[in-house]
Amino acid sequence: MLHCLNICSGSKGNASLIYNEETLILVDVGMRKKDLLEALKFLNKKIEDIDYILITHNHDDHIKGLRFVESISDRIYLKEGILEYYFSKYKDKLHFVEDYKKYIFKTIEVLFLKTSHDVSASSGYIFKDLNSDETLGYITDNGYINEYNLDLLKNLTYYYFESNHDIYYLLVSNRTIDLKTRILSYKGHLSNEQSAIYLSYLIGEKTKKILLAHLSEECNTKDLAILTHKRIYEENNINLDNIALLTASQREMTYF
Repeated sequence: MLHCLNICSGSKGNASLIYNEETLILVDVGMRKKDLLEALKFLNKKIEDIDYILITHNHDDHIKGLRFVESISDRIYLKEGILEYYFSKYKDKLHFVEDYKKYIFKTIEVLFLKTSHDVSASSGYIFKDLNSDETLGYITDNGYINEYNLDLLKNLTYYYFESNHDIYYLLVSNRTIDLKTRILSYKGHLSNEQSAIYLSYLIGEKTKKILLAHLSEECNTKDLAILTHKRIYEENNINLDNIALLTASQREMTYF
């Protein structure tokens, strides 16, 4: 079976462990070392047991903990352009991947998606457990989802999906006009409404769980994100009786 242990999610740091019985993948390294070690301890693992490290993009809240995994930096897989600043240190160890190409990482298949964010390159993923055929779509820090990605993301078992902000809360916040414009742009972040509308299209009979991620501490709440999603699912005749709807946290681990 395929599992996700979200270590942290939000503007202060992001990292998740995706795994099955044989394979352990760390997605992003924006966590504190303490939090990484606690998550690995929960799984009875150590840093050296991480088989692969994937980096979605080069914003600090996704890469600031690189120094904590330097001993296994030869296990980092990413698109060219994501770690340009670090090339002098890691250039001989990194593994570069291509958009829309499948890679077999032991017993988990990973398809790298092209996402839309204000960086030189960014990734989303579809993970597939080669033993059970369970799938997980991983979409964070993304301003919109193109039709090609939507087709690939349909009817997955699990979704790790950005639901960053409530539009009203963002507009009345003390953030600058430039920052608000950036967040609302097609290279920014998905609002609760956008996230729920996309998921209304994606959810299928195979879907079991949804984890709403990268919630803004200033412009969103867990309750508001859940209520917005439930409202829009109801409007689109999506039955949640057999689907768990969860929220990721900046400070607490979330497991499914």
